[in-house]
Amino acid sequence: MINLIAACGHNRVIGYKGKLPWNIQEDWNYFLETTQDGILIMGRRCYEDFEKFASNRQVIALSRNPKHTFARARKSGSLNEAIEICRKKKKIAWICGGSEIYEEAIPIADRLYLTLIDAPFEGDVFFPPWEDTFRHELSSKEVHTAQYDLTFRVLEK
Repeated sequence: MINLIAACGHNRVIGYKGKLPWNIQEDWNYFLETTQDGILIMGRRCYEDFEKFASNRQVIALSRNPKHTFARARKSGSLNEAIEICRKKKKIAWICGGSEIYEEAIPIADRLYLTLIDAPFEGDVFFPPWEDTFRHELSSKEVHTAQYDLTFRVLEK
C-alpha cells in the first residue's frame, strides 16, 4: 500500500525555508502514530528537517545526487525504487514530501492522510491539488488545540 501523509495550512502551504512553518504537537503525534509500522519516503530537504527523529524509523531519503548520503536513512535515486523497497519488505510506503514527490506520488497512491490546519502560514512549498484524485472520504476528525483548529482527513480514490 502507498499512502501520502501531509499537513497544510491555508493556500496548501506545507513548508517554509526547508522546514514546517508550524509546531503543532497534536499533528506531530498523529504523524508518528499513523506511520509507525511503515517506511517513510521523503525528499532530501524533508529528510534534513526530520533527521533527528529518523533513528527510530525506517526512512528512505530520495536524492538524484550519487554522492549524497544520509546518516539515518537508506538512499534511493527515485520514488519508484523506494516504493519497490517497501514492497519487498512488505511494508506500507508513507510518502512524506516534499511537493514534487507528492505530485509524482498522487497518481499511484492508494490513500491520502491530510491534516488541514485552519490558519494562514508564510510558505514557499505547497501541497499539490488532490481533490480530483482522492474523492472518497474514509474518515474526518476535528481537533481543537490551544492555537489551531485541525481536521484529520483520510481519503482514497
